[in-house]
Amino acid sequence: MPRQRYTPEQVETFISRANEFMIKRPEASRARVAVYSGVSITILEKYEKEGKLKLPEKMKLKGIAKSYTWQKTLGPLSGR
Repeated sequence: MPRQRYTPEQVETFISRANEFMIKRPEASRARVAVYSGVSITILEKYEKEGKLKLPEKMKLKGIAKSYTWQKTLGPLSGR
């Protein structure tokens, strides 16, 4: 599969949308930022290495577990 090349205008749009979303929702995960900006996380990581933007840290297992509300997820199975 050939690589897709983005124009400088598209790249600027991706970066500005990602920065805008991170300001609006500072607790958002990297994946949510990527979905909102319209590109994959690997593309945003590439731009982060180039110094064009700063992504949030990767979530650790403890942070992922805290982000779920298990009572709502399990529903009547939770026993409460």
